[in-house]
Amino acid sequence: MFSRNLAFIIGINNYTNGISSLNTAVNDAKKLVEILRTKHDYQVWVCLDEVATLSNFHKFLFHILPEQVTKNDRLLFYFAGHGVALNGDDGPAGYLIPQDAKLGDTNSYLPMTKLHDALSQLPCRHFLGILDCCFAGAFKWSSTRDLLTSPEVIHQERYDRFITDPAWQIITSSASDQKALDNFYLDSERGQVGNHSPFAAALLEALEGAADIIPPAKNGKPAGDGVITATELYLHLRDRVEIPTEKCRIRQTPGIWCLNKHDKGEYIFLSPGHELNLPPAPPLDESQNPYRGLKSFDEKHSSLFFGRTELVEKLQDFVKANPLTVVLGASGSGKSSLVKAGLIPKLRQDNTETWCILPPIRPGETPLQGLNKALRDAQLPEVAAQNPQHNLAMSIDVWAKNNPNSKLLLFIDQSEEIITLCQNLDERKEFFQQILTAINAHGDKLRVVLTL
Repeated sequence: MFSRNLAFIIGINNYTNGISSLNTAVNDAKKLVEILRTKHDYQVWVCLDEVATLSNFHKFLFHILPEQVTKNDRLLFYFAGHGVALNGDDGPAGYLIPQDAKLGDTNSYLPMTKLHDALSQLPCRHFLGILDCCFAGAFKWSSTRDLLTSPEVIHQERYDRFITDPAWQIITSSASDQKALDNFYLDSERGQVGNHSPFAAALLEALEGAADIIPPAKNGKPAGDGVITATELYLHLRDRVEIPTEKCRIRQTPGIWCLNKHDKGEYIFLSPGHELNLPPAPPLDESQNPYRGLKSFDEKHSSLFFGRTELVEKLQDFVKANPLTVVLGASGSGKSSLVKAGLIPKLRQDNTETWCILPPIRPGETPLQGLNKALRDAQLPEVAAQNPQHNLAMSIDVWAKNNPNSKLLLFIDQSEEIITLCQNLDERKEFFQQILTAINAHGDKLRVVLTL
């Protein structure tokens, strides 16, 4: 996996030269060192208070780390102390404040751009930076890319990719859109939870296993898979820090980004005391293949239906506003997939309205039979051409009485088959009349979608 787990930890309370002291930064750093050493097998360099000077920063960044770190190592960089952001030509210019910095003298600060450039020169495959200071989000302006994916089950193959491919990630304690200041006031309050800052308290509990929650607990097995990715770590920090600090004078919103050296990897921690639970990836068979050729995507393939989010949302808005929608396009252009794998799952997830969705029908040679099958599956009365009392409008009336706060979707796929395959002219006419009468009677409840 990795030759060594290395960490460079900085914590500063005792500022001088006009800069106010902090209460918890050193304690945050010490506790983090303890957890990294005892529970994650890290070798740690520590810079606390008077040791954390600008000259020592330079010594570590430009001499010790380049000489010690190899390509098979992974490195964690952590800073707890003061930070500041000043207006710059290309966005907020962020600085970390060493212990011996002089208030107002930017030459005695460590520019985040300089920190970024020094770290980016290191040969290690995996790097994670964690900045717990005011204006930490200004690091985003030091040449980074946005990064956030939803947590999901980690299969063995994905885990192997995470540790094999480069992972260069940054987590910050404060929002990326923190307002940059022309001048600044270094507040002595970073917030405090017990003996730690809110961010550090959440970080420490996360590294002791609290961030390992995917997959959920099941069948007597604890939650988690034994792996904490940087993304899972960030999501835990965001949930544990952002909401509680909204009640305070200064809101903190953690952020995560990747450096330009990042590829498909993920910085990971193994959850202490948790056995690895990494199932093999599902077999790559036809059911998992996102390329269906000329076959349309069905609702069950919605997780494999990519790249149509904007179009699906536009279609959803149109369908909700109009009783009849015709999706028109050339054969093979994806009309059916757009409705079955895009619109229908979207409506099922709708939080503003409740939808009952009839099974999609293909008219074929006998469109009324297809319509009746959909009604039977929904346990609704069927239509009968010879009996005017048994029509689609009456069936929907029965449904509407039992579902007063819902809407009903009828999807007719390949509706051109009513003309091209159905040879019975009377049945064609009856089918169209059933649809038209139902729309006129229940325009507020019924939504009909045709592909053509």
